[in-house]
Amino acid sequence: MVTPPRTQRHGIAEVRARRYEPTPVYALAERLKREGVELHEVRGPWRPIGRQLRRPGRNAAKMIPIITNGVTEVVVDTAEHAADVSGLLNWCGVDRLEPVANLRPPDQDLYAPPTPRVSRD
Repeated sequence: MVTPPRTQRHGIAEVRARRYEPTPVYALAERLKREGVELHEVRGPWRPIGRQLRRPGRNAAKMIPIITNGVTEVVVDTAEHAADVSGLLNWCGVDRLEPVANLRPPDQDLYAPPTPRVSRD
């Protein structure tokens, strides 16, 4: 899901950069865990790591959770999701991820402000 974070600056609401949250991937990992797959024990090239921050970040975070195979790095929102998704990628047999140019979430997942109604009087 993409959510448009809002900030207030000089009394004017601004929309910051959008972030894509791979909710279906997190849900699939959660389902596999409920079915007994121990994702954190699955061996493969993907592993969770964390990059330390010099000062506290968003929500007072001290590190950025990352998934890596040694070549590609993917940032996720929590250390738990990093462990789950790295295990999921290994469980699925995914060795590498290829970047996709101009990748964008499906339109239904994008935030769109309501369109104004036009009166036909």
